[in-house]
Parts: sequence; structure tokens; C-alpha cells
Amino acid sequence: MDVTEKVVIARPISEVYDAFADLERWPAILPDVTDVTVFYTDGYNQEFSMTVERPAGLETVRGFRYLRAPRELELCQTTPPPGLRRMTGRWTFTESPDGGAGTEVIAARGFTLADADADRDADRDADREAAFAAGLRGFLRTNLALFKEALERDTTA
Repeated sequence: MDVTEKVVIARPISEVYDAFADLERWPAILPDVTDVTVFYTDGYNQEFSMTVERPAGLETVRGFRYLRAPRELELCQTTPPPGLRRMTGRWTFTESPDGGAGTEVIAARGFTLADADADRDADRDADREAAFAAGLRGFLRTNLALFKEALERDTTA
């Protein structure tokens, strides 16, 4: 299943892209991020781990991001959040579609539940998938709003 959320941030595309690309800035922007370790980065590729605080406790994910400045970041988590078999993502950045001075950010995530199984009740799996998607959509919405707030308030966030 895929989920998508978007926001327009009243900052130039290069500033917005840079904030999303620099994982070490994330704890200052997102209060649920408790730790970030970047193992490798060369301006085009990143290998990282990130620990976030969730209602069920701390979650640590690990993955790779592919940096395509200033238009796109692609994500593949080799260690996805608990309960998931697969998590991928993409952020796309475009100049504000209304012609204003700003950047539209679209955050998309794809996922597969860890215990989704063709032999199980398809309706039950669909309900669980829809519930997870709703929660994930809420996290994306919150994170995009926090990036917007930080970048519009302070260009050094």
C-alpha cells in the first residue's frame, strides 16, 4: 500500500531540499527523532540509522537514501519499523504550483505489513493495512508541518 501527503513551504526549493537531505538536522526539527547516525554520505547516497519515539516505545530503522538535488530524495529501509516487512519512500520538491515563492513537498511511502499472507483472511489484512496507513499518513502530515514551521520560522533550522 502507498500513502501520500503534501505541504507547501514558503522557502526556496534549495533550502527545503537541504533540510530534508541533512539527516543530522532532523532531531532539531522533529521532536520524536532521538538519534541519527549517518554511516556514509557522498552527496548522492546516504546510509543511516534513525531512532524515533513512538507510542509503543523507541523504534530504530536503518536504510539508504538516494539524493537527487534539489528535486527528490528516495528511501529504502533495510531495517523497517516493527511490524513491517518493507518500507520505501520518496520526497519530491517542486516550485510552488500556485506560482508563489515556495516549495511543494510531496512525501510518499510504500509498505508491506510483516505478517501479510495470501493464505490469511484478505479482509482482515486489508483492515490492518488501512489502519496502519492511516497512522503513517498522520506521521507524514505531522512531520511535514514541523518542517514547514521550522523552515518558515528560521532559515537555519
